[in-house]
Amino acid sequence: MRINLRKESDGMNIKKTIVVAGFMFLFAIFAAPVSAADNSCLDCHEKLTAFSEKEKELNDIRIEHLQRGVSCSLECHATKIDEMAKSNYQQWTNSKHALFNVTCENCHGGNSSSDVKETAHAGVLNSSESNSPIFYRNVPETCGKCHIDELNQFKDSKHYQNLRALKQAPSCDTCHMPHEFRVLNASEFQTVCSSCHNIDMKIAPDVPDKAMNAIDNAEKLKNEIRTADAAIRQAKQQGKDVTSAQKELEAAISIRDNLPIFWHSFNLPNFQNVTDNGIIHAKAAQTDLGLSPIKPSTPGFGALLSLTGIISIYLLINRTKRKDN
Repeated sequence: MRINLRKESDGMNIKKTIVVAGFMFLFAIFAAPVSAADNSCLDCHEKLTAFSEKEKELNDIRIEHLQRGVSCSLECHATKIDEMAKSNYQQWTNSKHALFNVTCENCHGGNSSSDVKETAHAGVLNSSESNSPIFYRNVPETCGKCHIDELNQFKDSKHYQNLRALKQAPSCDTCHMPHEFRVLNASEFQTVCSSCHNIDMKIAPDVPDKAMNAIDNAEKLKNEIRTADAAIRQAKQQGKDVTSAQKELEAAISIRDNLPIFWHSFNLPNFQNVTDNGIIHAKAAQTDLGLSPIKPSTPGFGALLSLTGIISIYLLINRTKRKDN
C-alpha cells in the first residue's frame, strides 16, 4: 500500500513539474511583452534548423564510418550530435532570459524590428572579433548592463583582472553557458573549476575542493534557515513572542539571498566568512526559541550497545541451559 501511495505521489510530482515547465514556456512565448512578439530575431531563429553545417558534416562522417564497418560508438556519436543540435533559440526559450524578455539583440546587437536579414544583422559581430559585445573579454560588461551587482563583485576578482591583462581566465558564459544562462550544479561546477585549477597547470589546484566546501556551507545555511523558520512558525501557533528570533532569521535570509552576488568575487575565504555569519544568525534564531543544538552521538556507541545486549542474552541462555542440565 505504501509503495502504491509513493508511486502515486511521485507521479503527481512529475505531472506538477511538467505543468509548471509548460506554463513557463507558454509564458515566455505568449505572455511576454508585445516587443517580443514583434522581434524578428525570435521569428527567424525559431525556424532555423538545429543542425549547422559542421554538425551535418559530423553526422555524415558517422554514417560513412558505419557503412564501411568502422567500429565506433553509435551512442557516443548520437549523444554528441544531440548535444550540438540544440539550437540557440531552443536553449534561450528554456532560460530565465526568455521569461524576462531579454532577447537576442540585448547581447548581440542588431535591429530586431526588421525582418530583412541584412538589416536585422547590421552591427552584429562574430564572437571572435575583439570589439564584439560577446567577445569573451567583453562579456562581463555586456552581462553587467543588467547584472550590475554581479559585475561589481566580479571586477574585484582575479578572474576579471586576468581578463583585463589579456591572460587566460573564465568569463560569465564559462560558468553560465551561452543561451542557457543556467546555474551549474555542484559536480558541473567542480569540473569547470578543475579545467584550470589543477596540478598539471599549477594554478591553485586546491580551489575546486575549497569551492565545493563553500557550496556545502551555503547548503548548510539554507538548512539552518529552514529549521529556524519551522521553529518560528510553530512558536507563533503556540502564542510565543518570536520578535527576536524573527530578526535573527531575517538577517540570515538576507545573507542567503546575497550569496549568489558575493560568489562572483571568487573570494572563497570571504564567502565562507559571510556564510558562517548567516549560520550564526540562523542558529541564534533557534536558540531564542529554546531549541538546543543536537549533539552528535559517539561514533559506534549504538553498535557497541547492541553488541553488548546480544552477548548478555547469549550468556543468559547458556546459564539457563546449564541449570536445566
